[in-house]
Amino acid sequence: MMRRVVVVSGGASTEHDVSVASGRDVSAALAGLAGHSVLDVHVDREGWWHVGSETAPALRFDEVLDETPRDCVVFPALHGGWGEGGGLQGELESRGIPFVGSGSDASARALSKIECLRLCAAAGVGVIPTASVSRARYVADPDLVAGMVRRSFDGDLVVKPDTGGSSIGVRMVGRGESLRGAFAEAFEHADLALVQPRMTGDEVSVGVWGDGEAARATGASRLHYPEGGDAGGFTYAHKYEGAGAVLEIPAPFPGPVLAALRDAALRCFAALGCRGLARIDFFVDATGRILLNEVNTIPGLRRESHFPRLVAAAGTPYERLVELLVEDAVATSSRERAARRRQAVAS
Repeated sequence: MMRRVVVVSGGASTEHDVSVASGRDVSAALAGLAGHSVLDVHVDREGWWHVGSETAPALRFDEVLDETPRDCVVFPALHGGWGEGGGLQGELESRGIPFVGSGSDASARALSKIECLRLCAAAGVGVIPTASVSRARYVADPDLVAGMVRRSFDGDLVVKPDTGGSSIGVRMVGRGESLRGAFAEAFEHADLALVQPRMTGDEVSVGVWGDGEAARATGASRLHYPEGGDAGGFTYAHKYEGAGAVLEIPAPFPGPVLAALRDAALRCFAALGCRGLARIDFFVDATGRILLNEVNTIPGLRRESHFPRLVAAAGTPYERLVELLVEDAVATSSRERAARRRQAVAS
């Protein structure tokens, strides 16, 4: 049977360009697999949907989804905002259309960094100490908020928006430096800003993906900065503009540390109710303590992106990964339909 897949990329978020690149590679990989028919949908920066190409007529998302056959699988390659945070997933759920990745509730929980940290901490995972500041609270008295933050954490700080990714809106603030610019930048992207102490140690990621009904964890990566290039953390320029940071994949952690990282990643995946795929980012300090940074339910999906490289190092090449993600979406949809039928009979 021909499997029809609709790959959606682009979007109105700050991660538009990254998403387009992800969608391009996902589509190419699926189109090269026997038994798969692929349709590309480009979402422009204003949120209009273009079916087949970027130059196709602009449509509302509901016009496209209402005409999407229920035997298709939607593959969201969207990053941030409505496309990753549960909005699109909720629309697909309401129409009974199978889709790759986490459902609407899990997506929303993961996109909010503070909610993600709260739930994962409750599941027994160590997390980075974090304070949250709302826009309204900050605007009411910036000096009071800044003073409270400085008293809460000693040393250099990291200020970031609660939602979003690709290190956009993240600012390092040294001891004694003003927090005003960092808060202003964070509030350009979200109504809630998070403040954390700057962590030292290894920046590490683990991939988790669905393989049938089970979730599997990859090995770990370790981030290496160029000499003197870590002052701003792992920035957008490091990730996508060739600024020199290098990902060591797989990273040769001792067996017990690697086992603990995988266990923590799977705990986070389960605590948020994720499915399909996620990249879990941690810090490992000099004592071996593992602290969660964040969970990405739609990580970069270019062939050479972080998450596919982790999975490839674990033995699953890119084409097989995207094929497994589509199969997982179909299996998940089938299980959910069966559960609804059983519930209807029982009631």
